Amino acid sequence: MYRRLSAKQFGSLCKDKGDDVPELTIERQSHDGRGIARQKGKTTFVEGALAGETVQARITKKHRRFDEAVCEEILTPSPQRIEPDCEYYAKCGGCSLQHLGLEQQREVKRDALVDQLQRFGKIEHIPLHEPLLDESWGYRRKARLGVKWNRHGELIIGFREKASPHLTPIQHCKVLMPQLSALIPSLYELIPELESKKTIGHLELAQGDEGSAIVVRHLKKLSHRDLTLWQGWAQTHNTRLYLQQGDAHSLTSPDHEDAQELHYKLEGLKLAFLPNDFVQVNPAINAQMVQRALEWLAPTSEDVVLDLFAGFGNFSLPVARHGAKVVGIEGEQALVNRAKENAASNGIENAEFHRADLSQSFKDLPWAKQGYNLLILDPPRTGAQNICQQIAQFKVKRLVYVSCNPSTLARDSAILVQQGYKLQKTCIMDMFPHTTHVESMALFERA
Repeated sequence: MYRRLSAKQFGSLCKDKGDDVPELTIERQSHDGRGIARQKGKTTFVEGALAGETVQARITKKHRRFDEAVCEEILTPSPQRIEPDCEYYAKCGGCSLQHLGLEQQREVKRDALVDQLQRFGKIEHIPLHEPLLDESWGYRRKARLGVKWNRHGELIIGFREKASPHLTPIQHCKVLMPQLSALIPSLYELIPELESKKTIGHLELAQGDEGSAIVVRHLKKLSHRDLTLWQGWAQTHNTRLYLQQGDAHSLTSPDHEDAQELHYKLEGLKLAFLPNDFVQVNPAINAQMVQRALEWLAPTSEDVVLDLFAGFGNFSLPVARHGAKVVGIEGEQALVNRAKENAASNGIENAEFHRADLSQSFKDLPWAKQGYNLLILDPPRTGAQNICQQIAQFKVKRLVYVSCNPSTLARDSAILVQQGYKLQKTCIMDMFPHTTHVESMALFERA
C-alpha cells in the first residue's frame, strides 16, 4: 500500500502556493530527479513524482517556458516507488531520491549522462562502460552540519530543508559513515552548555582511515571554559578538534601548533588532508575511480602526464607511482603545498605541483610549455571550458575527464571533439547514492 504524499512531506517547497492543483501524468524523470509532465503544451517539473505516475500537483512557481510543482497526492503510483529508509527524508534536503529504488536511481543517472552527451555534446553513439558502484548507506566521510536555535529556544543541528534556508533537525544520518553519525547526539548535549552556543555557525565532520575530526566554525573567540568543554568532548569521542574563526585559512588545532592532518590509503599510498580540504567524500568509489583512470590512461615510465585540478594528489600520486612523470596543477596554494608534502612523505620524486588559475589563459606559463601525452581533468561543477579550448596545444594522445556535472561535461565534450578527440569510453559513478548528483568519467583519444 502506497501512502498518500502531501506537500508538507517535501519541506517548504510550497512557499509560493498557487490555486492550481492539476492532475498530471509524469512522462519521465528530469536530471535532478523531478518528474516531468506536459500540461496544455507547457512542461511542468514535479518534485516527488516518478515516471509513469499520475499525481495531483500544486503549482509553486510559474515561468514563461515551464512551471514548477510539488506532488500533493499520488493517484497512480509507480511500481518503482519505495518507502524511504530515512525518517528525515520528507524534509531534509540532503537526499532527494530515496523514494526511488537504487537500481532505478542509477538508471536515471545513466540516462541523464547519455541524454546530455547526445543533445549537447553532439555525440550520437555513447560508449557506456560498467558503472562504479558500492554501498548506498554509510558512505560519506565528510559533511557540513548547520547549527541554529529556533524561536522556541531549541537547538537544531542538521542539513537544510528541501528548497529552504531552514534546517531539518537530525539525530543521525544514514548516508554518513557510522562513526560520524554517532557523534551527532552528543553535540546536542554539549552545545547548550557553551557560553558561545549562539555564535557557532556550522560544524564540519570528516573521517580519515585512522580517526574522526570536527571543525567548529565560531564567530567569536572561544572562552577558556568553552575551549575546555570542546577539548573534553573531543577526547571522550576520540575525535580531533579543529577551530575556525574566519576564513578557511584560519583553521587551527588547539592541541597542536599546526593543524594535524587526516589520512586515507589509496593505491599503496597514504594521502594526508585537512577536514576543510576538498576531498572525494565516498572513499570506496574514489578508489574505484582512480583505479579506472589508471586502466584507461595506461601510464608507463615513458609518459608525461598533466593533471589539472590536481587537489592534494588524489590522481597525480597514484599515476606517478606507476612510473609516469606527473605535473599537477591546482588553483589553491594550500592544496599545492599538501600535494608536495604527500609526494615527499610517500617517497615520490617524479611528481611536481604548481599553482595556477585554470580559468585564465595558461599557454605562456612554464609548466604549459612542457610536452605531455596524457592528461587528467577533474574540474568543479562549472567544468573545464577554458581548458578544453586550449587543449590542442598539448596534443595528448589520451585524456580522462572526471565530471560532477553532466551538462558541463557535454559542453566540454563537444569542444574536445572539435579539437580532434573522440569519446572512447564513459561511465557513471554512484558517488552520492540517494541523491541526484551525477558523477561520471570519460576517456577521450586523439582521432
